[in-house]
Order: sequence, then C-alpha cells, then structure tokens
Amino acid sequence: MDQQMKEAVREAVQIQTDRLQDSLQRENDEFLRNIDENMKKVLKGLVKNQVKEQVSRILPRIEETSYAIAADLSEMELKKILIEKMEGNKSIQRSDEQQNLYKALVKAYEADKAILDTYGDS
Repeated sequence: MDQQMKEAVREAVQIQTDRLQDSLQRENDEFLRNIDENMKKVLKGLVKNQVKEQVSRILPRIEETSYAIAADLSEMELKKILIEKMEGNKSIQRSDEQQNLYKALVKAYEADKAILDTYGDS
C-alpha cells in the first residue's frame, strides 16, 4: 500500500507539474508574441518617420532641379524633345489630327532651327 501511495503522489505531482509547465509555456508564448507585435509597431513607426524625413529632404531638391532644368530649356529644345517623344511612342500614327499636329510641330521646329542657323543666338 505504501508503494501505491508513493506512485499516486508521484503521478499527481507529475500531472500538476505538466499543467504548470504548459501554463507557463502559454504565458511565455503570449508574452513573446506581445513583444514581437510591439517591436513591429515601434519599428514601423520609426521607419515611417525616417522615410518621411528623407523624402521631405529629397523631394524639394528634385522639384527644384526639375524646374531649373525646364526653365533652362529653350522653346526650341522643348519642341525637339516633344518630337522625339512622339516619334518614340508612335503616337503620330494614331489619327490624322495627331499626324497634323506632329507635322506642324516639326515645321515650327525646322523654322526655328533655320532662323537660329541663319542669325545665330543673338
């Protein structure tokens, strides 16, 4: 009987130990999940703020550069760029109206070029 009692106590202790270990493991897993979620939120916020800061620093420079470049381009250069773009994407082949606009643009560009070649940049 003494042996049966010891075995019953050992089994009861083992069952209780297993339950406690399972409970502690669940609590530990939940704790780690919470830490992981919180770290993700914090990191996401930090990255978002850093990206906003970098974009706000870079964007004005890009816009200023684009405006400066556009301001420096002459009307003739802009016409040439537009002609090249129209030829590149074949938009001149879509309709008669587009072909007519393209031809008028080319004619204006060639006239500007002839004037520039004849009289120079003065």
